[in-house]
Amino acid sequence: MVNPFKESRKVWLLDGAMGTTLMKKGVSMDTAPELLNIERPDVIAEIHREYIEAGAEIIETNTFGCNRIKLAHYGLEGRVEELTEAGVRVAKESANGRALVALSVGPTGVFVEPVGNYRFDELVDVFKEQIRAGVRAGADLVILETMSDIKEAKAGVVACREVCDLPLIVSMTYQEDMRTLLGTPPEVSAVVFEAFDVSAVGANCSLGPESFVEIVRRMAEVTDIPIAVYANAGIPVLKDGVPVYPEPPETFAEIAPRLVRAGANILGGCCGTTPEHIRAIREAVKNLEPAERAPVKGLKTASRTTLVVIGKGQPTRIVGERINPTGKRKLQQAIKSGDFSPVVEEAKRQVKEGAEILDVNVGVPGIDEAEAMERAVKAVMEAVDVPLMIDTKDPKAVERALKMCDGRPIVNSCSGEEKDIQNILPIAKKYGANILLLAIDEGGLKAGARERVSIIRRLAEECERMGIRKDRLLADVLNLSAGAMQPAVVETLKALKMVREELDLPTILGIRNVSFGLPARKAINATFLAMAVFAGLDAGIVNPGDARIVETVRSADLLVGKDEGGERFLKALKGDKEPEKTQEEEQQGVLAQIFKKVLEGNREGIEKLAEEALKTHEPLEVSDRALIPALEVVGKRFEKGEIFLPHLLRSAQTAQVVFDAVRRELKKRGSTVKAEGKIVMATVHGDVHEIGKNIVITLLENSGFEVVDLGTNVPPEKVVEAVKREKADIVGLSALMTTTLPAMEETIKALRRAGLNIPVIVGGAVVTPEYAERIGGFYGSDAREAVKIVRNILKAEGRDGKTH
Repeated sequence: MVNPFKESRKVWLLDGAMGTTLMKKGVSMDTAPELLNIERPDVIAEIHREYIEAGAEIIETNTFGCNRIKLAHYGLEGRVEELTEAGVRVAKESANGRALVALSVGPTGVFVEPVGNYRFDELVDVFKEQIRAGVRAGADLVILETMSDIKEAKAGVVACREVCDLPLIVSMTYQEDMRTLLGTPPEVSAVVFEAFDVSAVGANCSLGPESFVEIVRRMAEVTDIPIAVYANAGIPVLKDGVPVYPEPPETFAEIAPRLVRAGANILGGCCGTTPEHIRAIREAVKNLEPAERAPVKGLKTASRTTLVVIGKGQPTRIVGERINPTGKRKLQQAIKSGDFSPVVEEAKRQVKEGAEILDVNVGVPGIDEAEAMERAVKAVMEAVDVPLMIDTKDPKAVERALKMCDGRPIVNSCSGEEKDIQNILPIAKKYGANILLLAIDEGGLKAGARERVSIIRRLAEECERMGIRKDRLLADVLNLSAGAMQPAVVETLKALKMVREELDLPTILGIRNVSFGLPARKAINATFLAMAVFAGLDAGIVNPGDARIVETVRSADLLVGKDEGGERFLKALKGDKEPEKTQEEEQQGVLAQIFKKVLEGNREGIEKLAEEALKTHEPLEVSDRALIPALEVVGKRFEKGEIFLPHLLRSAQTAQVVFDAVRRELKKRGSTVKAEGKIVMATVHGDVHEIGKNIVITLLENSGFEVVDLGTNVPPEKVVEAVKREKADIVGLSALMTTTLPAMEETIKALRRAGLNIPVIVGGAVVTPEYAERIGGFYGSDAREAVKIVRNILKAEGRDGKTH
């Protein structure tokens, strides 16, 4: 597939906002905007033509929310194909060959596991329905845009590739902290989608154009694929009840050249931008070419939030080897019984000891390895935030693991055997994974360096033939036992050097194989590791708990020049002292274990701990001494930016399991826990976005509050009715679309007209503190802040939450 944006030395122009432009034209937004493709195609066509006349070379279809999950809010879930095809037809007729037509595919509004309850395959199916209809109608390319969840975006990419080979742009939306809602920074997004060989990665919505310069710069540092960026016209403010975006076209004209110099190839506008904004960008960049880039080289692997690069100029990476049941009877039994808590503990321990990547192996005879691998990957991702290496030869296990993985993992491994080439490589390619190439084939282990390198070369050529980027490949030339094949050890060192010089691939080895069957294994392993680093080793699969191994990595990197100035070496020496245990770590007993589980968001075994705690402690003691303190610590860490939303949600969900057990026990005893307060929650009329609302609800419920969820697109009168019926203490209102901000104010006015002076908390991406104050609401910047506000309001009213 030809990438039109990379092949041409030009800056492409995308169009601007559809929704806010429709509102300016006086079109009613009381129903799904996509319905206008059929009911008012003349208005949609007019907007398309205005953007083309302003200079847009790519126009987006009016299909942003045209998936069955979003359309279900309007009762239109059965019309996905009809509305999508109509949107593409209107755009194609309007363009008439003057611009490319991009099928706009927005988020579904739900989370994928492990953060949410939707399975990866479910979202792939949802996206395929929309994309298939758009392709059938003649779209020239596809834009997956305004994505907050990298896992959902990956599902969209897989769906697109199963349907067509059209050019594909993937654009995430970022917050002021330069991370998505779920904590992904721009450099991680870039390397994740680079691996899928998309036509461009990018960023849109949320922020004004100034903020996008840094986002583009960070993407350009790690990838050479084109970058698309289309910002909002600033943060909206309300004037006379109408949302107004403050940034004029002149601001975009000023920032556009800076975006190009930072590395952007495609520029446009998002919410609040008009044809005038696009015209201003066109004039500002008409004589510019995309900037030359020199992104970091090497294999890039990532979790949802963390990027690790393996290769020249990088530290020797430590890959933790201990999640492997081989020779470990207790771990084998745990995996067989479906208990993955030992896997979780081992993952956390290895990361604490310095592992930057974790190898995950669940190879126990007699189990369903695919199911076990999926569960293990999910458990490890929930416990730690480092990239994963999927260690299995079972294609089904590989595929299920890759569907579960958030970032850009490594598949360990693909050998030169034909069955691996046929079964492993296509799966790794489909799901954007890196691949460890293993120097073994049907002929077995090779003693000589040349034979091993030959296998790696053949595998690399096979990957190239399949369209797998070279920077997704990692070579393992195999490390053989010095006790059984002593001459082969020297050949291993030779092979490392040859792979580096002849194939220009990063290398990795399982270090402790060299000492198999010999005494003084730690000494042999450390010595060989130092020699291997000098020969060109880039990563070692090792035991990070072996102090000698870790010291050898630091020392070897210093001596061979990988650690310029010895900064990492000296920093490690300063940090080698055993840290003092915190008060929480020194606590013992079942309540301390529950506290720790909630703190970590680790649900493995939490039900048994709850049952055990309720045998020896009063129900409210479990809540007061374990759950509430743990959630308070988690909240403080979230506020400091030490953890991100997925961790916050996992901790809340873990606490919920114990809260439920506490409530059941109290009911059994004939008593109940009186909720600290009752909150009515709603997304305002005209708005169907519910992610933010649902996150707030999760945290409120897990903090002991009763919540009545009215759903989305809720008229003011329904909020009033619910407050009266439920005798609610507080109302929470959410809005994501600027077009629905007036509905938030109208809802508060309706409450006041009804004589209800109930406190109202307002939040959402477009809500500002100033707007909240003006309409008489409390501003909740995020879910955690909303919970704090609820607590403060009820505390001021003298609420307690005692047992009755």
